[in-house]
Amino acid sequence: MGHNGGVSSTSRASRAAAAAALTVFALVLALIPGMASAAEPTDVSAAPTAATAPVTATASPVPAAVDMSTFNPGNIISDEVFFDRTTMGEVDIQAFLNARGERCSSGHTCLRDYRMNTVTKAADSYCAGYSGAANESAARIIAKVAASCNINPQVLLVTLQKEQRLVTRGDPGPGHYQFAMGQGCPDTAACDSRYYGFQNQVYGAARQFQIYAEGRYFTWYAPGRTWNILYHPNSSLGCGSSPVYIVNKATAGLYYYTPYQPNRAALAAGGGTGDTCSSYGNRNFFRFFTDWFGSTQGAQGNLVRTASAPQIYVVVNGVRRHVQSQEDLSVLTARLGPVAVISDGRMAQLPRGAAMTRLARDARDGRMYLLQADGTKHHFTSASLVTRYGFAMDNYLDLPAAQLDAYSSGAAVGDLFRADDGPEVFKYDAGSRRHIYSQIAWDQERRTLGDYVAVLPRTTVNTFRTAAPLLGAGVLVKETSSPAVYVAGYGDELMHLPSWALASEAGLSARAVVPDTTLRSHRVVGTLAPMLRCGDRTGVVGEGGLNRVTGTFSGSPATVPASICSALTWSSKVVEGPVFIGTNGGSRIYTASTTTLRHVRDADVQRRLADGKPIRVVSWSPDMIATMAAGAPHLSDGSFAQFGDARVFVADGAAIRHVRSLETLRSLAGPGPIVVEQLPSAFLGSYVEKAAID
Repeated sequence: MGHNGGVSSTSRASRAAAAAALTVFALVLALIPGMASAAEPTDVSAAPTAATAPVTATASPVPAAVDMSTFNPGNIISDEVFFDRTTMGEVDIQAFLNARGERCSSGHTCLRDYRMNTVTKAADSYCAGYSGAANESAARIIAKVAASCNINPQVLLVTLQKEQRLVTRGDPGPGHYQFAMGQGCPDTAACDSRYYGFQNQVYGAARQFQIYAEGRYFTWYAPGRTWNILYHPNSSLGCGSSPVYIVNKATAGLYYYTPYQPNRAALAAGGGTGDTCSSYGNRNFFRFFTDWFGSTQGAQGNLVRTASAPQIYVVVNGVRRHVQSQEDLSVLTARLGPVAVISDGRMAQLPRGAAMTRLARDARDGRMYLLQADGTKHHFTSASLVTRYGFAMDNYLDLPAAQLDAYSSGAAVGDLFRADDGPEVFKYDAGSRRHIYSQIAWDQERRTLGDYVAVLPRTTVNTFRTAAPLLGAGVLVKETSSPAVYVAGYGDELMHLPSWALASEAGLSARAVVPDTTLRSHRVVGTLAPMLRCGDRTGVVGEGGLNRVTGTFSGSPATVPASICSALTWSSKVVEGPVFIGTNGGSRIYTASTTTLRHVRDADVQRRLADGKPIRVVSWSPDMIATMAAGAPHLSDGSFAQFGDARVFVADGAAIRHVRSLETLRSLAGPGPIVVEQLPSAFLGSYVEKAAID
């Protein structure tokens, strides 16, 4: 990066100070161990500075997930983060270097393997000193300096990367270690050899940051004021400057170290090259820190308010976002902790952004999540799901990784949702919401959609059109003031139920009484019947389900929509011949058509009707039998019947024959009494009438 860390005749900072301060500068020289440098390659005298060298993605990859639009030139990093020495210990630093330096080239000593004999440094008001030792690793040096000077070791690692790419560099040379932190290397002059050496560089830079923070000698980027900050060190380019309100000491220190801000082109380039007026030092500090360690703003997502106002805000990337409801607050306090009270002045320093949203983005991979009050996060698997539920792809909470990870991962967002102020669960259906009305409906939906129900603001839920509620396939439903009972399907279909006995035989038992007008969005598509057709299968109800029928029968079965068929249970019984119906515990056997039952008078008749096929009898309750119309019986061979007039007929298999004379009748009847059954005249048409018998 390009700024002189101390004060000299070549320092841009000193040139900005008044000449009357020269006596102060002499004192500062005694305090400053070195000057921040931008020199980057091995040939330190010939390279572009870290302020103006982009440090491309090829040299040091930075994922596109680092959102450079969140770069705030006035609050590059918070004081809380910058001066937190506890973030990493020696072991953590070594592990980090091992991971980032895995591409070390043969024949080179990379930072992960670098060791040196260190020297002892006396304590002063800025650092607690340093106890020198033999053969100390880079990780140990960084850890000891961080602890001594109260500087975040992550800041030191990032500075090593942006100055010399030492963390990831696979081919470092001696020059990279001699000026590892750019300390003592002003942008406008060669590096000062007095500050050679890795330990000197790290210790000197950390101590320098504390001198900056003290604010005694460095005041021209003092926090709490607006300063014009240059875009580029080369004034001949005419790149100019722009005003920046400096929020804190840490950001001021970065500008003392590298007194340039990135322009739009530098930020738009991400990890690449902008234009001729672009500088990259502070941009690279921000992007490396964000990529490696998360937000530069410390306890991101902190919830704050002032004592003088009730409004609560969540602070993300140094921007406050209004928490508009108690429900939204519950989503945040589930993992981000309680609301803190801050001063009015501190609140005023925080720029105000858009209102808080429950949509969060993981900067590591770009995934979008819905945050919930139970402390869980749920992945939006597509942008269409995000917008479906009222969120915008460009308006999200960019929580730090650690805080986002505090929300445990749940099932992905799907089609089930509810409002945060009500228990009713809805299913999304083509732009509409369908209330899942019953436990059966819920059990059916969860089989395919899972158990997760997204909890959304009431205003979002109310934007969906109201469609027919999901009553549950197979549920018997009626409105309060109506006697009509229907069988519900998965969709909006209903079938009229003519009797409770039919429902029982079909295995339908779940019932629901719903408020009047609940069914107004449903469609009645027919009447349930004993004989049903579901797709290419025909069945007869009985014994709590459907029994498949492959034989013939009279009449047309009721066609049932798939949404209701799916609620019916098919038994293993297959009826290959006529549909025989028996009564529970009774001896009477019937053949069934779609609307009538015909009594089978004896076993011989039943065998004749079966015509050699297996006899399968479906059992019905007496109540179900009673709902059916009585049809013409299947007469026993040789039995006699009259059909409303004087004629007498004799049964001859499936047919009947008129017996014309009393003598013939007596002959056919034999020696016993003649028994003639009286049947309704309407039954006569049910038989085939053969030639009369004289």
